[in-house]
Amino acid sequence: MRVSEALEKSINEGAIGVLVLFLVISLLPVFVREFRNSARLILAYWFVVALHQCVAFTNTFLFKTIGSTTDAKNFNISAIGYAQNQNFFTCVDCGRYTSLFENILGFLYWIFGSSSLVGSQLSILAFAISCIILVKIMRLLELSHYKVPALFVFGSLPSMVLLGSITLREPYQLLFFILVTYFGLRMLIEKNIRVYGVLMVVSALVMGQLHTGLMIIGVIISALFFVWNPRPTSSLLSIKKRHLKIFFVTLMLLTGTIYLTKVQHVDLGVISEVINLDVQYKTELFQYRTRTVTGRATYRIPLDFSSPFMAANSYFLLYVYYLFAPFPWQINSLLDVGASIESMSRMILLYFSVMHWHHAYGVQRRLLMLMLILFFGMSFMWALGTSNYGTAMRHNMLSWWILAITGVPLLMKMLSRFWLGLKQYVDGHIFRAS
Repeated sequence: MRVSEALEKSINEGAIGVLVLFLVISLLPVFVREFRNSARLILAYWFVVALHQCVAFTNTFLFKTIGSTTDAKNFNISAIGYAQNQNFFTCVDCGRYTSLFENILGFLYWIFGSSSLVGSQLSILAFAISCIILVKIMRLLELSHYKVPALFVFGSLPSMVLLGSITLREPYQLLFFILVTYFGLRMLIEKNIRVYGVLMVVSALVMGQLHTGLMIIGVIISALFFVWNPRPTSSLLSIKKRHLKIFFVTLMLLTGTIYLTKVQHVDLGVISEVINLDVQYKTELFQYRTRTVTGRATYRIPLDFSSPFMAANSYFLLYVYYLFAPFPWQINSLLDVGASIESMSRMILLYFSVMHWHHAYGVQRRLLMLMLILFFGMSFMWALGTSNYGTAMRHNMLSWWILAITGVPLLMKMLSRFWLGLKQYVDGHIFRAS
């Protein structure tokens, strides 16, 4: 399709919706207090959003970028079908997370117009809201002085730019994971379970509807926030009576859900899929996939369950490859170079995140520990179902923001020793890790 034909098609299909979404995305920081007080923060926001917009318009009018020709294309085609037929949430497979996402996307297409550019704008809007919440989380962690570089690092990651600008589930999964964390932190800091506890659980449930694994991790994260003690203590967990009450009520609800799905055979969508999950089958399926798929980016690490030690060793190797592959000796193309740069960035920021927690103290130390637990939990969950570093780049988007806000402050402090401008920037703030 020529550029003129693509432009005409875009004008006819959803141009008004694209314009409305584009304006909302651009003006969003103006209505947020943290952004209004910092011109540099607004500029950083516009910069990372501009990168995403370049990818979106390139996909529409010039050529297809990396990652936009497989799942993103299929999601877009299916959503357009739902929008044209207007039969939202009436299909037999609506309980599946993929079909549910397509239904929601189709409903949004029905409102704003059916075109891939509208889908891209919706993904960028999810990313933009994530940027807003990320800055608010940094304020809760008392790291607001580093919000500009953290936002830049978070939003300019190549895979974030390329895959966060097309019709994939990841931008929405990322948004709701950040929302779960934000509401959980507000609940801990302000001790308001009735409001922020409910919002956290609702966000976790919505996140879980986008993937089976996210339903599991959402339940774990919610439980962790309920029992976590942000105050310094000799024990890792300090459970209060009211938290125990909430835990037992949640346990009763979960037991009732299991009864409905297993005994009464009630279909509750993704929740039913989680409860009826056959771990052995999923593991065997993963082993088969790793043995049969021989792509360039495949790990080639079959899981070995012959003994507990071998199983633990397999999981460890799988997790290391998930976080840091491709290694230097595996680089064979330009794409491998980009993936390797991301993995090295992840390694560097992970180191500084751990050191930041090690040097911090008081409430901040406890909250940074909680953030690291969230990172390792989310990344390990994805690692169990990932067999190549191409897919790992896509999944690592969901936990990258944690490294950005916990690792960048200490990295900035280290770089300030060699760069006078950064030293002046850092000296303007009393760094809690010093």
